[in-house]
Amino acid sequence: MDSLWLTTAKLPSFPALSSDLKTDVLVIGGGLCGLLCAHALTEAGVSCALIEADRIMRGVSARTTAKITSQHRLIYDRLIRSRGVEAAQLYREANEAALGRYHRLCGEIDCGFEEKDAYIFDRTGTAALEREWTAMARAGLHATFDDALPLPFPVAGALRLPHQAQFHPLRFAAAIAEGLNIFEQTAALAWDGRAVVTNRGRITADKVIVATHFPLFNKHGAYFLKLYQHRSYVLALRGAPDVDGMYLDAQETGLSFRNSGEFLLLGGGSHRTGKSGGGYDALRADAKAYYPDAEIAFRWATQDCMTLDGLPYIGQYARSLRRHGLWQVGHDPLHGRGHHPARPRAGQEQSLRAALLPLAQHDEAAAARQRLRGGGQPAHTHASALPAHGLRAQMESAGTHLGLRLPRLALHAGGKAHQRPRCGRSAVRSAAEKQVKTGRRQKPAAPHMVFTA
Repeated sequence: MDSLWLTTAKLPSFPALSSDLKTDVLVIGGGLCGLLCAHALTEAGVSCALIEADRIMRGVSARTTAKITSQHRLIYDRLIRSRGVEAAQLYREANEAALGRYHRLCGEIDCGFEEKDAYIFDRTGTAALEREWTAMARAGLHATFDDALPLPFPVAGALRLPHQAQFHPLRFAAAIAEGLNIFEQTAALAWDGRAVVTNRGRITADKVIVATHFPLFNKHGAYFLKLYQHRSYVLALRGAPDVDGMYLDAQETGLSFRNSGEFLLLGGGSHRTGKSGGGYDALRADAKAYYPDAEIAFRWATQDCMTLDGLPYIGQYARSLRRHGLWQVGHDPLHGRGHHPARPRAGQEQSLRAALLPLAQHDEAAAARQRLRGGGQPAHTHASALPAHGLRAQMESAGTHLGLRLPRLALHAGGKAHQRPRCGRSAVRSAAEKQVKTGRRQKPAAPHMVFTA
C-alpha cells in the first residue's frame, strides 16, 4: 500500500541522462533535500543538475509524517548538557531560519501548508519535560507547559511550541522541481576523482552534493560505522477525530499524531532495524484500542539513518578531503577551516556560498552556524521535517577502536540510495593496518563532493 502522499499527488517525470554531461554542481539524490539544494542553486543562477536512480520523491521523503518543526523530542536539554548553551542557541536559530524559509516558499505553492502548534508529551512523568522546558528557554524558544491534550489517553504533561507547520511534501516537491535540470533513472555508480560515473554516462562537475538516503561512496568517511537504521510506521485513519496540532511522545517507542485533511496520521511501532518489537501489528493494536471505529485508509513505513550522537552529518564528505575545494551546505569554505578551495568562476562565488544552504537564507544565521564549529557545519533533520540544523561531535568511538583517525563528514536524507557501498569493514581495516605500519595517515583520492540531507 502506498503512502497518503504518493496517492494524492502527481509528480512530474523527467528523462534519463542520454549522454555525458558537464555542469558546475551535481546533486545526487532526488528526495526533498536534493530538490531543495538544486532549487536554491538554480534560483541563484548556478549551473546545476540532479540525478536520481529511480523517480524523484520515491524514497524516504514520500514516507514521512511531514512536520516542519524546531522541536525534536528532548534535544535542547541534551545539547546544553553535552555542548553548552551557545550550541543549543545555534541549533534553535538554524531551525527557526529554516521554518521561516518554508513559510516563504509554501506561500506560493498549493501544498496543504498549515501553521500548527507542536507538542512533546510524556505519559510517565514531567521531570524530563521540565528539564527540556528550561533548556528551550535558555536556547531562546518560548514553549508553554500543558497537561490537557486532545489525545485518547491522559498525559503527565506536554511542551507546546507554537507557530510550527505541516504540509504535503510531494505537492511541495512537484512545484519546486519545475524548471530544474533533473535526470531520473540515472544511478550514480562510482566517482573516479574527476567525474561521477552513472549507468547512463559520465557527469563532470566542479562540486558534487550527495543527498542520498545513505552515503553511497563508502571509500571515504566510514559511514557504515557511524550510522544505523531505525524503522517506523504510519497509519492514515479515516473516521478519527481532529487533534488540531502535531504531537510526539518524548519516548522513542511512543506514538505521534497529526491530521491531514480527513485523515489522522498515527505514527509509532518504531524499532531498530533487525531488532524485534514494534511494527505494523503493534501500531494496529494501538489504533484499534484508541480509535475502534476508525478505518485504516493508508499505511506506510520509513527507515531513517541514525547517527551515533543523534545529530545529522553535513559538510565535507571526509575531513581528509577538506583542502580540495569542497563546498559544504551552510559553511563558507573560503574562511574558517584553514584550507583554500578552488574558487568558482567569476560572479558565482557569492551565489554558490548562499545557495548551498537552501533552508537558511539570512547571513546572520549562517554566521552563527559557522561559529558553532569554528567555521563549522550546520545540518538537517530527518526527511519528515528537513529544517537545517547543526553541530557535530569529534571522532566516533567506533573508529577509534579500529585504530583509525576517522574523518568527520556530512549528512544523510532525501532520495533513494543509488548504489550500496562496496568497500565495508575490510577497507577500513586495511587502512588502519597501513596507518599502524607507516605511522602516517593514508591520503585517499579527493573528489569534490558534499554530503547533505
